[in-house]
Parts: sequence; C-alpha cells; structure tokens
Amino acid sequence: AKLGGRSSHTYEYDELNRLIHASGKAKRASYDMVMSFGRMSEPLTKVQKVDSTTTAKSYNFAYKYEDSNHPTAPTQIGHDHYTYDANGNPTLVTNDSTNTTREMYWDEDNRLMVLSDNGKTSRYTYNAAGERIMKSYGTMEGVYINGAPQGITFHETDNFTLYPASIISINKNRFTKHYFIGDKRIASRIGTGLFNNVYGRNGSYVTAGQQDYAERMNQIQTQKEAYYKKVGVAPGVP
Repeated sequence: AKLGGRSSHTYEYDELNRLIHASGKAKRASYDMVMSFGRMSEPLTKVQKVDSTTTAKSYNFAYKYEDSNHPTAPTQIGHDHYTYDANGNPTLVTNDSTNTTREMYWDEDNRLMVLSDNGKTSRYTYNAAGERIMKSYGTMEGVYINGAPQGITFHETDNFTLYPASIISINKNRFTKHYFIGDKRIASRIGTGLFNNVYGRNGSYVTAGQQDYAERMNQIQTQKEAYYKKVGVAPGVP
C-alpha cells in the first residue's frame, strides 16, 4: 500500500514573519486560510475554507481580548470563551454553540495537573525535576505506599501513560523502550503486554521483586492503628 500521496502547500508571511496566508491541496481535498494580527502580534481573525467531505470544516474565527490583566490572551475565539488565572494559565473554556466545558487546574509552578472535559478527567503527575512521569484518563487512579494501595479513584474508561524514565513509556496495552548513546536516541522498540499487580489481604499474593504487598498492607494498617492509639484519636472517618 502506498502511504500518503501527492500534495502541495503554499505559505505567505508578512514583514514580521507572521503567517498570513496558506493554501494547499491533496488528492480531492483543498484548503485556503487567511489570518490577520494586531499591533502586539495577537491574532485578530482566522478564516479557513475547506473543500472536502473528510477533513476539518471551514470556519471564520474572530478573536476578542477583553481581560485587562492579560491583554494579549484571547477571551473569545469563535464560539470558545476563555478564563485565566492570575498567572495567565487558562482555567476554563466554554463553547456557546455546543454547550461544552473544559476546566484546567495548575500547580504553583504553572504545570497542568488536571484537565476535565465535561467531567471526563485527565490527570498529570510530575517528578521533582518538573518532568511529567504519568498521565491518566481511565477507570482507576491510585495512591500507593510501598506498593500497597492507599486511595483509589475510578473513572469510566481505562487509559493511562507512564513515563518512569526517559528510556521507557508504558500505557495500558503496550510499552515503548528507547535506546540512547549519550543523550542521542538511536532506536525505539515497541512491545505489548498488560501491567499486573495483584494484591490482597490474605497474604497469598507475591508480585514483582518478590515483595508481598498483601503483607505490606497489613503492616501499614497495624502502624495506622498504633498511631491512632498514641495520639488518642479513634480510627476511621470522624
């Protein structure tokens, strides 16, 4: 089978190297896009005409800037309305045509922690160096201490990606391992498989590294009860 096919694209820039016109065609599809900018190089309009039944629809977007605290951050693009926090991070996007909502939550270092599309939640976790090590969008998210689950959150689907190190990334059904010489990646290998970490309270489950997580759970519970007794607080939810 032949990948792709013949296509052509033309781009036009203004004196400040801003893209003001683009056009192209491939097979039976074609498009034409025109943009205009303000004095601070903020986009003012974007008009795209698409001649195809299989690609994105044509649109005519006008940009509005009505937040005095963030004068170059758009408050409206077409049907989308934007709200920002004090640092300029977008926190809410609503669409007055489709009645959809996107919420975003950021940490103190302006890193995206949670993205919620109409209640469908994606979470992002970072290490001490600021590198993203996990993103999840699925049926369950958990907090583990020494391999034992301490808190579980359930969602409706099952989709996650882990980045435990630069040499490997893992999702639900497969992994990608990367090979480096120095800081240059020279190859990547894709593998398949399922992550399985069975745990239980009956002491019969032993997982990776010959660590008995069921026993760890029992130890943690014992430590909790000892702590409650020491501080004079009854165990359980108040």
